[in-house]
Amino acid sequence: MMYIYDPDKLDELLDTIQDDDSVTITGRQLRELAETIRKKGKGRKPIALDDDLFDRVVRRWQSGEITARAAMQELDLKPNTFYRRVKERYDDMDELRKELKKAAREEKEELKELKKQVKAEAREVKKAVKEKAEETISAHKMEKEILKEKVAAQLDHKKEMSELRKTVEAEAEAIKASAEEN
Repeated sequence: MMYIYDPDKLDELLDTIQDDDSVTITGRQLRELAETIRKKGKGRKPIALDDDLFDRVVRRWQSGEITARAAMQELDLKPNTFYRRVKERYDDMDELRKELKKAAREEKEELKELKKQVKAEAREVKKAVKEKAEETISAHKMEKEILKEKVAAQLDHKKEMSELRKTVEAEAEAIKASAEEN
């Protein structure tokens, strides 16, 4: 367990000790105690561990390859320290996993929304393309009708011209024949 130095609590503790008649500490001892606590500031330093080794041993223990006692012996840790370290290390990882899952859910929701938007836009594009195609088809139909009318008009004009030529030729023949008779 780590103790965090708090000057207010230290002064309060020293006042309590000073007021308590059952505790007989001289002023000098009290000052020395306060100075020692202030110098240290915190509790005992935590046992240093190789993180990679710790992770490998814990994975082996969690997979059932070794017992908890064997893991403690390999790491040279007492049970309380071992379980506390496992809890500290893997609770942080659990929090990280939870955050990652939450982020993944949010991403999934955003993707769903994007898919909905893309589908809606695709429907709009299809609708616009269909309308444009219908307009184009309609324009082509109109052009076709206009061309038919032009062709029909040209055919009519050719027929009229042909008939007019025949009429003119017949009249020219008649004039020629009448000129030859005279």
